Amino acid sequence: MSRTSKICRRLALAAAIAVTFLPEWSARVGQETPPAETAADSAEKAWVPLKLLEGNWEGRISGKLGTGTAVRSYEFVMGGLYLVSRHDSVRLPQEKSPQGDQHQELGVFSFDRQRRTIVYREFMSEGVVVRSPCRVDGMKVVCTTEFVESGPGIRARLTLEIQDRYRFTEIYELAFPGEELELYFTNRWTRTPSR
Repeated sequence: MSRTSKICRRLALAAAIAVTFLPEWSARVGQETPPAETAADSAEKAWVPLKLLEGNWEGRISGKLGTGTAVRSYEFVMGGLYLVSRHDSVRLPQEKSPQGDQHQELGVFSFDRQRRTIVYREFMSEGVVVRSPCRVDGMKVVCTTEFVESGPGIRARLTLEIQDRYRFTEIYELAFPGEELELYFTNRWTRTPSR
């Protein structure tokens, strides 16, 4: 047998093996773990429920200090990098709040690319600033404090349960130093027409 014949047989054998096993190998390659989610993918998923909040809202408050009303707006700024909320609420004098209460706050949602999560910063008219990373689970956003400025020892958890683009419920839990988180207020929001 000539050297050329041996090379041709080996090539034919290699081709037969490739034809036999190539489909199985290709199928296995297709089953490999997909590439890791990028920060941009994580951001897009995290923003989904919060995008429904953009616009103007009015709310009914009930909780430890009694009942009240509120207005709030959400607006994306700086090319959609931040979602800013502006909030005003009033509780008239009542048994649980004899002096009544007026509260304002400015909130900013942003996406932390290192932690790949939404972070909420809340600036309150009482001079307290809260930073809370958020967990997004479907249409539920839960933000739990990791840092409070001018309110040491206070902890809070904000939960937004978004029903649709016309309604959402806000649950705010609060704990003073040495206490467990407990329900402080619930606010039921409905969308109002654009101003």
